[in-house]
Amino acid sequence: MIGLFDSGSGGLTILAAIRSAMPDMDILYLGDHANAPYGHRSNAQILDWTQSGVSALFDRGASVVILACNTAAAIALRTLQQSWLANAYPDRRVLGVLVPMVEAVTGQPWHAENTRSDHDDTVILFATAKTIQSRAYRDEVAKRAPGVRLIEQACPGLVDAIEGGAGARPLKGLVEGYVAEALDKAGGPAPSAVLGCTHFPLVEPMFRAALPAPTQLYGQPELVARALVDYRRRHASRFAAGTGTLRLLTTGDPEALKTVAGLPGGLPPFERLV
Repeated sequence: MIGLFDSGSGGLTILAAIRSAMPDMDILYLGDHANAPYGHRSNAQILDWTQSGVSALFDRGASVVILACNTAAAIALRTLQQSWLANAYPDRRVLGVLVPMVEAVTGQPWHAENTRSDHDDTVILFATAKTIQSRAYRDEVAKRAPGVRLIEQACPGLVDAIEGGAGARPLKGLVEGYVAEALDKAGGPAPSAVLGCTHFPLVEPMFRAALPAPTQLYGQPELVARALVDYRRRHASRFAAGTGTLRLLTTGDPEALKTVAGLPGGLPPFERLV
């Protein structure tokens, strides 16, 4: 069984893509809705809550956990992998969602830090303020494709609006405002744009409509699912045969989650984590 951890509901976009790519996989999802959103939290809080969430998933049988939250991955993943996992759960693995996106933007595999791509595009990154402050995307892209000009656009309030079930008009207004700011920073249309938050695919059509038509828009769900299929092929022993069961857990109020904007269909109800 694999586990997915997110600060809220955005990781359900990753879950939907994984289920489509690997319908036999048993999945346990945990959204930390009680503490969401993470975008304005301290690094110490994010690390603590992420570690607790990963532990809860491991303790319930997950062999691999994906941090389906860019902010959690940017702030906590390296520490969990390098300083915590070997002592707490030496036979388990934690993966993040940044890697497949960085590979797509730079055209370089993750392990190729010492080689350089000749990519020289301008790429707009839409993300939470905390993800941008972490410099995770900026530093990893620069290692592999120093010619890429990364325009970073924080989107404060957008995750809150999505989680709070805001209607189409206020969501559209927020997205259009952030796209306009980013295009102004870029000095005009950019060849590529990145949705660097797993909540943002829930309003991807609004981003697509606001961006110039030629802009290639990268979303994480399909990229992460494709990367996980490859990881499973290379580490088959970590993935026991499943039956496609799915369970959703939350640290918050399950009833309140029925209003989250744009959730994938066909999901079971959330259960409160106990």
